[in-house]
Amino acid sequence: MKRQSLLIVLIVLCIITMAVGYSIFRTNAEVSGKTSSAKNLEVVFTKIGQIKREGCTKASAVISEDKKTVTINFESLNYNGAYADFPITLKNVGSIPAKLYSINQYGLDDDKVNVSYTGIGITDLVLNPGDEKEFNVRVSWKHDLKDDNSNYKFYIKFNYIQG
Repeated sequence: MKRQSLLIVLIVLCIITMAVGYSIFRTNAEVSGKTSSAKNLEVVFTKIGQIKREGCTKASAVISEDKKTVTINFESLNYNGAYADFPITLKNVGSIPAKLYSINQYGLDDDKVNVSYTGIGITDLVLNPGDEKEFNVRVSWKHDLKDDNSNYKFYIKFNYIQG
């Protein structure tokens, strides 16, 4: 009786050992057949240049902590032709080429000021890994803003796709 119990225990242990060995072999075979990609798409704002202004009381621009958004502030565009120019540099810090897909502006009353971009646009131009691109954002007077001492603030964000 004792011998029979010992034999049953040994058989059960052998079956468990074979099952575990088979599952380890099967898992290793599946993992070794797969590949992964470490490529990423990441374009960030890196620098704000010297801001030029004419007929604008104050102007500033700040890059967000995650470097994906720029906050632009300006005060009192005083007359027709008043403007502020914000030179901004961005860089492809990812490992794949990127192409500008869209430009989003948030928080600006478009009835009072014009916002224009020079040196960048939604085209087929590709920004390769490590490349930098400088462009200008200009805010300018749109309507009669006499006696308008308003502070303006808006955000820009660029969306990129693989180029």
